[in-house]
Amino acid sequence: MHTNKHPYINMKRRDVMIAGLAGVSALLVGKGDGAWAQPIEKMGRVDVKALKPVESMIPGFPKVRLREATWQPGASSKAKMQNAMICECTRGTLEVTADDRKFTVKKGDVWTCSVGLVEGVSNKGKGPGTMRIIDLLTA
Repeated sequence: MHTNKHPYINMKRRDVMIAGLAGVSALLVGKGDGAWAQPIEKMGRVDVKALKPVESMIPGFPKVRLREATWQPGASSKAKMQNAMICECTRGTLEVTADDRKFTVKKGDVWTCSVGLVEGVSNKGKGPGTMRIIDLLTA
């Protein structure tokens, strides 16, 4: 009779590969509520994923970081920008308030935010709204 040292581990090669890819993904993608913006308000479900900062060739911005934020229907947030950024709506429709300026963005629309700007984002649509953010980091 064969006894297995680890009776609960019975993985196939495919399972090991999937577990390894999941582990690597967890290291590269995280929640992005760090230095990019200090949340003032957050209502409903807002999910943020961020990649690690990478070296940049843009003068004045030695690093850049890519993030993706998704607002579920009815969700909103408001934050003060800690760095300059370029934003693009990649799905749905979002209502953006940048200081006193209010505008609606749809898939493909691009806008920018400056340091210190207070930006509110809300999803008044029936489906998720997603924003891709390129953070221009000075440190």
